[in-house]
Amino acid sequence: MAAQDLLLPGLGRCLRLVNAPEVARALAMALPGWSITTRPARGSAPAIRLYRCGDGYRQYAPTLPEGLDLPTPTAAVCSLIADLAGEALGADRSQDQGQDQDLLGLHCASVEIDGRLVLFPEAHRAGKSTLGVAFAAAGFRLFGDDVLGLTPAGEGVSLGIAPRLRLPLPEILPPELVDYIQRRAGPEDARYRYVIPEAERRAAHGETRPLGAIVLLERDAGLTAPEVIRLSPGEGLAQLLTQNFAYELSHEALVPRLLPLMERLPCLLLRYSEPLAAVYELAGVLRTREAGETASMAEAARMTPCHGVALQGHGRWRPSPHACAHPLGDELFLIHRPSGAIHRLNASGHAVWALLAEEALSLDELADCLAEHLSQPRATVTRDLRALLGASSRPAWWYPPRPSPPPPSEGSSRYFPSRRHNGDRRPPARRPWRPRASAAPGPGRDATARWPGSGRPAGG
Repeated sequence: MAAQDLLLPGLGRCLRLVNAPEVARALAMALPGWSITTRPARGSAPAIRLYRCGDGYRQYAPTLPEGLDLPTPTAAVCSLIADLAGEALGADRSQDQGQDQDLLGLHCASVEIDGRLVLFPEAHRAGKSTLGVAFAAAGFRLFGDDVLGLTPAGEGVSLGIAPRLRLPLPEILPPELVDYIQRRAGPEDARYRYVIPEAERRAAHGETRPLGAIVLLERDAGLTAPEVIRLSPGEGLAQLLTQNFAYELSHEALVPRLLPLMERLPCLLLRYSEPLAAVYELAGVLRTREAGETASMAEAARMTPCHGVALQGHGRWRPSPHACAHPLGDELFLIHRPSGAIHRLNASGHAVWALLAEEALSLDELADCLAEHLSQPRATVTRDLRALLGASSRPAWWYPPRPSPPPPSEGSSRYFPSRRHNGDRRPPARRPWRPRASAAPGPGRDATARWPGSGRPAGG
């Protein structure tokens, strides 16, 4: 039985392969940014182990104590990389033991443009991996298509993993991109293909760059030309809060680390159909710093009503003591300490929070104040305040502690900022990384449910 131990930088002897030299070769190709040392197996086995079993393989790891069957070498590589990436990010280190993570793992693609990294947070079937390969085909350096380390100083760290594309390739890809993917093909099976960019177009493991922008993706087959729209910083913060691998950290702990980044990084939306055209459009926009109209500014031009719960007009409202407030530009992010829930307020909601933090006010007092300052009908303002306070009542972000006498009939002269409320928008519920594995599901288990540093199944 031929057994090999693999040593990786920073991880040491971390993987044992038994009767699987083809997996060792495929893994070396899929980790082109790593310097891998192979030695004959000796001593006790590392925590991550892979054995040849008939026509397939079986892997064991701390996240797979009962093992996982994998049908092809490429499927084995996909699963092994999930565990190795988790080890590289330090995802198994416990906060309870006083060991803070050096790296925060972000679920995103990343490319270098003019010395800075552009991040593309994960969005379902938005094409971030294909777009990353398109950037490499166009001559840019790819830092990763699925995961990026973030240092405490706010720099991005490459894990040196080759991008992986789902097969078959989309028919909309231009011939030059298809040719590049075929010429640079690495390990593949019927479901996925690794693409190995040239050495000068890929970052090595551990290579760092400062961040330059966050770009959200929207793929629309009906577009004839790509579009770039500037978004509010809150859009980027909401994505990073939900697309990371720090499962043991609360949102309250993550916001102080991510907030400084969002205060200085532009956040854009790239709407596209064909990846190469999107690459050239986005690169041109970033280099000229012209990204169109800010979407949040356009939305803020009117007060958008929404339906809230029935509220009493004379109860005095105040912010919940269980909420931790984090301002970001005109917006405010609230984190409910007991539950970890996130609530996002636009400029007007931010102002309401600030007023109530100074003094408990009734709905009528707030409506008088807003109607006077914004020169809006009181009924419209009251409706929007009911929506704001009512929609955010679970969990309790605002408390009406006790009834109070009706407010004076005169309008309040209290100062109120002129930004208008455009309704409550919540970031999506936080979800774990679910990298795509090429293993066929076994009985009772989804073989695609793998992510680094977690023993929880991704399904459900």
